Amino acid sequence: MNYETIKHKLAKLGDEGSSTLDVLLAINTIVNRSNSEWEGRDLVIRALDQFNLFDAVEQSLLLNMVRAVGLFPYITPHLNNMALSDRLAYEAHRVEGVEQGMVFHHLQAHVFSLIMQGRNVVLSASTSVGKSLVIDAVLAQRRFKKVVVIVPTIALIDETRRRLVKRFKDFNLITHPSQEAASDTTNVYLLTQERVIQRPDLADVEFFVLDEFYKIDLANGTDANTRAVDLSLAFHKLAKTGAQFYMLGPHIQKISGLDGYEYHFIPSDYSTVAVDIQNFNLGMRSEERVEKLLELVKTLDSPTLIYCQAPTSANRVAEYLIKNAGLTPVPETQEIAAWISKHYHSEWDVAKAISLGIGIHHGGVPRALQQYIVKLFNDGTIKRIICTSTMIEGVNTSAENVIIYDRRLNTSTFDYFTYKNISGRAGRMNKYFIGKVFMLEAPPLEKGLTVEYPIGNQDESSPMGLLMQLEPEYLTDISRGRLQDAYTNPILSPTTLIENRHIPIDRQVEVAETIINGLSLSSELLCWKGIPEPKQLNYLCELVYSLEGGNLMDYGISSSSHLAWHINELRTQKNLPAYLKDAVENRLQEHTPSEAINLRLKFIRNMVCFRLPRDVMAVNTIQADVLAKEGIEPGDFSFFAEQLENIFLDPLLTALDEYGIPTQISTQIKNLILPSEHLNDLLAKLRTLAPRIEHLQLTGFEKNLMRWAVSEM
Repeated sequence: MNYETIKHKLAKLGDEGSSTLDVLLAINTIVNRSNSEWEGRDLVIRALDQFNLFDAVEQSLLLNMVRAVGLFPYITPHLNNMALSDRLAYEAHRVEGVEQGMVFHHLQAHVFSLIMQGRNVVLSASTSVGKSLVIDAVLAQRRFKKVVVIVPTIALIDETRRRLVKRFKDFNLITHPSQEAASDTTNVYLLTQERVIQRPDLADVEFFVLDEFYKIDLANGTDANTRAVDLSLAFHKLAKTGAQFYMLGPHIQKISGLDGYEYHFIPSDYSTVAVDIQNFNLGMRSEERVEKLLELVKTLDSPTLIYCQAPTSANRVAEYLIKNAGLTPVPETQEIAAWISKHYHSEWDVAKAISLGIGIHHGGVPRALQQYIVKLFNDGTIKRIICTSTMIEGVNTSAENVIIYDRRLNTSTFDYFTYKNISGRAGRMNKYFIGKVFMLEAPPLEKGLTVEYPIGNQDESSPMGLLMQLEPEYLTDISRGRLQDAYTNPILSPTTLIENRHIPIDRQVEVAETIINGLSLSSELLCWKGIPEPKQLNYLCELVYSLEGGNLMDYGISSSSHLAWHINELRTQKNLPAYLKDAVENRLQEHTPSEAINLRLKFIRNMVCFRLPRDVMAVNTIQADVLAKEGIEPGDFSFFAEQLENIFLDPLLTALDEYGIPTQISTQIKNLILPSEHLNDLLAKLRTLAPRIEHLQLTGFEKNLMRWAVSEM
């Protein structure tokens, strides 16, 4: 029998007249073929899903095959029934220094062995492989005293922190810029690439991990390009010290540009779950696609992710299911739905959906809410999450099913790599042996992915912001020439250009010329410190608007005065429900209330808390450069930029959002935890507060959230 025949027979194994022994013998034949490794492993996993249909002798044969394909974690529940030789092989894959139950499968053991030998490893394997478990095993050996783990999102920082804090209670886990290393323990930095670049204390790192390393490639559009530059610089900053590294990510066939480093590249198709994919090939705007989604939502009872390419699409899917899926309110989620309605808006689909047992997870949803929604999903309280790439890229979930609703981002479609990455979210080792993927549209054509490390592949198109941060010995002759041309700029100094590397040089020059051309007025409007007066804020917003080059239009902000209005609303009112109510009342005709709310929340997260503070500091650097040449004392916008980054709240309270506590709750208890000297002091106060949470003046939901968040700090 071939693979497809055996797979079909396994699916029908419970039917009358099917021969369990014949199927097992056929699987054993494929397992023993040297050229059928993937097929044999896949069939063994499918047989494990039907384990109880086999008799004791057949189960023993199946477990022997589990050992043969290296899936040792699947042996754990049956260890007492295994032969001595099998148990010895199992023990050889047990990880020392971690809790009793951690056992590696074959690929994990191989990667771990290489790292322990001092080798650099680049691993490309599917989501289900458990690549991050290797990190925990390496930390457990306590060989390295200073470790950095680079992850692409703050959501992944939080998830990694929660995992590590349970295993290594004596480690100092550093996630925030305000935290510092401790001299008497192992320091593990969990950082995004931007935070790696900002930290001055990483010169003596011994080992670092780069998760989702494919994001180092520049070929992903403007925003992704900026983050890819930062990720490249973060890798360069750590790798040039000689620190050992472990890079991990899914489905990469080749990596180029790392010729300056010795490393072991492992592209693997190893998987710990089987996946069944059903392609429906429905049109992108067809009624059939929407009807099929509705049918699947009504018939799938086990945990399901519904993937959408963008928040707008996720919002439409949510609205459709709220109206048409016939879902009834879930008693366990009514309090959180009421809380979201009160603290955000009753028309926000996140509130309506969670009431019906559907989570929504995309870039417009505040981080603490995202984390709690994932918790509810993994706990089984809710069975469905509508999500975008914010959840697909690394956040661990226990989902049996993945519905891929659409495959577009603006005008482009996602590629085969993204398709495989999304599909890899279906199934979970020892829980859902066979993941199910439902692709509503036609799948993309199969194509391998090569990842390029841009510092090792410099050419005429390499971003200037990347080259400006490199030491001369890492630059090519072409790059040196390009930099020399850039630094001949008569208006701005090389120091300013380097500090503002995220912003194109021509836009920086435009802002400098605006200041120079109206020097008498601009010097008055720029020479401030602390918080700007209204006229000063308006002028600052004019300059920031020039730097952004029209990007603010994506958030419905069409002028610098409009930008100043938004900043003033957030600074003076500090009333998020009122700010969102205004968004609903003054929305564009084509926007639903929920879309208007999402746009405002996305503006706060992406612009107010990230890009605008960076832009303000860029203007600060430019005006200091220009005014100093004119003998005029420049202003200092750093305090205002910090205030903006923290939405005009105490920075320690906004930092708690990353730990799962929304600012709406932290501000209610601030008198109990503030003042605090630094974040670690604040976290210690929260842990001390844990036994008294029941007596705080909070709602039932707020107490539940606090208990959960504090227990994992």
